Amino acid sequence: MTVTANDLLQSCSQKLRRAATLTALVACVGLIPTAALASSHEAAGEKDEAIDDGPQMDARAAAELKLPSGAPWTPDTESDDDAANAQDSLPHAKAAAHGHRGTTFASYVAKAGETLRAIAYRYCTSPVIVAMANRLGFDPTADVALRGGTTLAVPVANRAPVGFREAEQLVSAPGVISSKTDNSNWGRPPMVALLRHAFHEVYKRWPNRHPALVGSLSRPGGGRLGRHKSHRSGQDVDIGYFTMDANRDKWGKPGLDEIDYQRVWFLIDSLERTGQLAAIYMATDVQRKLYAYALGHGERKERLAILFQYPGAKGEKSTLIRYAPGHRDHFHVRFACPEDFPSLVRDRDS
Repeated sequence: MTVTANDLLQSCSQKLRRAATLTALVACVGLIPTAALASSHEAAGEKDEAIDDGPQMDARAAAELKLPSGAPWTPDTESDDDAANAQDSLPHAKAAAHGHRGTTFASYVAKAGETLRAIAYRYCTSPVIVAMANRLGFDPTADVALRGGTTLAVPVANRAPVGFREAEQLVSAPGVISSKTDNSNWGRPPMVALLRHAFHEVYKRWPNRHPALVGSLSRPGGGRLGRHKSHRSGQDVDIGYFTMDANRDKWGKPGLDEIDYQRVWFLIDSLERTGQLAAIYMATDVQRKLYAYALGHGERKERLAILFQYPGAKGEKSTLIRYAPGHRDHFHVRFACPEDFPSLVRDRDS
């Protein structure tokens, strides 16, 4: 079934019937009033996570992408100087071209049995965006295998996003503690809406355990945030690992046997099924334990192979959940926003 980009965006706001995870999802686009961007000073961030906003794919994946000219695609990622200049003042951040700039639609030839999810995560984007780019229907609760030899247009960003026009603040509420200052807990409204709802669903199921502990999102309007290489575009969020404690209210480095894998998996599984995620960064030893939990609680190996880098090598970047240094005390979730690809609507929804 072929749908337009607008149809696909609207479908993200419909309720999903999933007994094991979220019973409903907040709309993906534009349902929450947006806050006016206010000036701010640079907030102190966590230790540099060694990831940035550039395309996070391995060399093998990049080699399989071909530009319309037939030449291979290579990323032109943003320099630190570019990012520093973009955050000098909020008016500059507001006026800058927001989102992914210079987006190219590269071609990828699907292998037999590959799915939209597998292809999207291989190129650090979301299944919804790949579906939009190819005028394909997308069912968040299923993932249909593609025919071998199917050529797909894959949107890839030549430069990373440094700002965003509309900001929503993630504040503390029942089920969530936002530990950062008012100047570093802002994100794009669709992402914040999904996070709020997901945290609330976790809280409803396990009200007697500690709330979600959330660290950095972004500055209002974007730009450099402390020592982070990422968190510049309102698409990233750091979440502390759940534990079994009832009163834990600060980040720490829980032992592997202290982590509440039940809640971590519930949250990740729920967010992943929205089709809006691009990547999750997590320590390998935590991946291993979380993989074992999911497998032991009925998840199919085929789906886990798409989601988890484990048991693969650390350097592989072809799955949703992947290794990056500095993620033993928290995991980093990156969303992919259709608004970063205006040509999907302007040029491909006609």
